[in-house]
Amino acid sequence: MSYILIIIIVLAVLGALIFAQRISQKEKQKRVIKTQAKRILLRADDIWDAAENISTIIDAPEIFDALMDFYKYQLRRRDELINADDTQDLCDKADNFKTSHNPSTVKNELKSDMEINLAKRSCARTSKLLRSANKLNLLTGKACNAMRNALRRRLLDLEVEAYIRLGDAAGEKENPAVATNHYKFAKKLLIESDLKFDGKNELVRSISNKTQRLFGNAVEDQLSRDLKSEKDKEAKDIHGIPRDLDVMTGNKKKF
Repeated sequence: MSYILIIIIVLAVLGALIFAQRISQKEKQKRVIKTQAKRILLRADDIWDAAENISTIIDAPEIFDALMDFYKYQLRRRDELINADDTQDLCDKADNFKTSHNPSTVKNELKSDMEINLAKRSCARTSKLLRSANKLNLLTGKACNAMRNALRRRLLDLEVEAYIRLGDAAGEKENPAVATNHYKFAKKLLIESDLKFDGKNELVRSISNKTQRLFGNAVEDQLSRDLKSEKDKEAKDIHGIPRDLDVMTGNKKKF
């Protein structure tokens, strides 16, 4: 009788352990699923953030549509794992983003190296997301390439215009070395870019002319200062005595 009781106790303990193990596995599986769902939502948030940033640089409804479709794709993936209450609200928010963009909020100029770098990172991030969307067949390869080229062209225009303005500003401050560096970089961006568009060669020549005029003005200003200096040295005071000691001693500068 006692043996039977021991067996029953052992079986009960084993059953409890097996039950506890299954419960633990289910809880672990739930945690894994929740972690995956959270990771997918973070991915969706990253897409949203990228869309907001790029919308301040370019007015391109087709790019916004592609990003928002990618965003909703991530939300659908999350719904396959968990029952989220906010999915529909987030999808409605994405649809509203497509139609509510105001072109007047787009920056038409970048005023510093920091803004240039931020724009470059934003375009690179968006381009990478578009390529990912293409791999998932959310948009065609042709559409993806067109959008990515549009981003490249927009960034090129903004960068070149920014460096030209920085060069102009340095030239106005009579700093030809700094101005030349900015002009040189603007030219380099245009020449090394494989994008082809009307007016590209003319813009390169225009920047070259700016550099030539800049150094022409610098040389002219230096000559003017040298001539003024010589006139000052040859000037005499009210008694007819040269103001410059070199002139009095016969050490007049020769050209």
